[in-house]
Amino acid sequence: MVSDGFTADLDALGAVRDRIGRLTDELTGPPRELPDAAVFGHDRLSAAVSTFADREKDGLAALAEEAESIRDGLAETIKAYRAADEDSAGRFRS
Repeated sequence: MVSDGFTADLDALGAVRDRIGRLTDELTGPPRELPDAAVFGHDRLSAAVSTFADREKDGLAALAEEAESIRDGLAETIKAYRAADEDSAGRFRS
């Protein structure tokens, strides 16, 4: 789509949307397994690792939610540009 010198590459936007979708899938995939507490050899270290893992899980969930929002926004943008292109093409045909 081109308008007043502005160009939107819908294929590129679609590729970014798809890449963000794959990233979201990775972020929401199965969680990493923590080793047993005995592996750390220290209760406080084991507790710290567990706390870190819980915070990481929350952070990844928030990041995945934001990525999904961006992906959805790109999908809507692509849809709107395509509709505008089709409308413009229809006007030229008329």
